[in-house]
Amino acid sequence: MRTNGFKQPGRQNSRRQGSVIIIALWSLLLLATFAVQLGIIVRQKITLVHRLDDRDQRYRIAEAGVRYAISQLRKNDALFSTDFLAERWSDSKNLFEHRSVGKGSFTVSFDYSDEDYSRIFYGLQDEESKINLNKADTDVIMRLLESEAGLTRSDAENIAYNIVDWRDKDSLFQHPQYGAEDSDYKNLKNSYESKDGDFEVIEELLLVKKINQEIFDKIKNYITVYGDGKININTAPKAVLLALGLWGYVADDILSFRKGGDLIAGTGDDDIFIQSSTIVSRLSQSFNLSPSELGSLDALVAQGHFVTKSENFMVRSVAELSYRKGQTVIVAVTDRNGQIKYWHEEI
Repeated sequence: MRTNGFKQPGRQNSRRQGSVIIIALWSLLLLATFAVQLGIIVRQKITLVHRLDDRDQRYRIAEAGVRYAISQLRKNDALFSTDFLAERWSDSKNLFEHRSVGKGSFTVSFDYSDEDYSRIFYGLQDEESKINLNKADTDVIMRLLESEAGLTRSDAENIAYNIVDWRDKDSLFQHPQYGAEDSDYKNLKNSYESKDGDFEVIEELLLVKKINQEIFDKIKNYITVYGDGKININTAPKAVLLALGLWGYVADDILSFRKGGDLIAGTGDDDIFIQSSTIVSRLSQSFNLSPSELGSLDALVAQGHFVTKSENFMVRSVAELSYRKGQTVIVAVTDRNGQIKYWHEEI
């Protein structure tokens, strides 16, 4: 049958309809893909907003923990004229563990260890129980590096002089063989100069020649940059007492005296050195020390190395939310008056 050059209308319409359907399907597919991608982006942004909100809440709770700890420290001043491990600011689980704030809680605590003895103390940590990097002489630093970092005597002495050269106000070597000044740091890939000034934070030690992360991690719990360098004999661990130059037996007797009858630090029967002037007499009443052992202690007391009242304390406040995992940790150092000298959020 002839068509006189004209296409059949039905076939043309069906092709057009097919094209429209295909275009519509592609459009729907693109819209669906766009919707899925938009949904993913929206969910990611919502998740991010929640995470930021959670972090902000945890930060505020951790900050509240620091402020609370400071308030407890200041309350304690009216009770005692000395500072020791069994006080409420140092070890009170009821005061400092999981204190509720808003939709979460904070815990203020620190790890206390003395050779084979370790436990968690709930409260603030006494900064005057540590060796002051800005005040200690090379012998004290050397003994700490030997005992806690496991260094040989020559390596420990070398690093001790590196530390002293870093903090002293000149560019002169304090030892003919050991030490480090500007020339030792200028040749490094990322060069710098010896500071010739006090340490401001203990992490600054990592800039000192021959100090690596391993050495730092082994001594960081025994060092500070706060205070006048005097050690609270009621709170100092054995590592610090030995670094000062005490004989091992004398250090052990001091720790035993402090622990009291139950031989556990931080409990109600702890014994206390009330004044530094009575340290030798109190210890000699409780232990049979030889004249030479008493002499090593008496010399440090006479030189003014010990105190029984502290002025600077560290607060480590850990915040958690009750409905979501995750923690925020703030570490601060404060004095007795509540003046904050250091503030750091751990990531």
